Amino acid sequence: MTEKILFVDDELQLLQAIERQLRKRFLLVTAESGDEALQVMEKEGPFAVIVSDMRMPGMDGVQLLA
Repeated sequence: MTEKILFVDDELQLLQAIERQLRKRFLLVTAESGDEALQVMEKEGPFAVIVSDMRMPGMDGVQLLA
């Protein structure tokens, strides 16, 4: 099983803050949109956990996780 966590949010500053807080404890990967997250999952998956913003332009969190 993988120990990687994917964080998806359209706010870059939030993703950077999460990385600063958790990078020493977990292997983190970030994406700034649902489309980017799908590409990352295809290239770098699988992920143990995916944490997604529910309100993003284009593809929302529910659509991404479906």
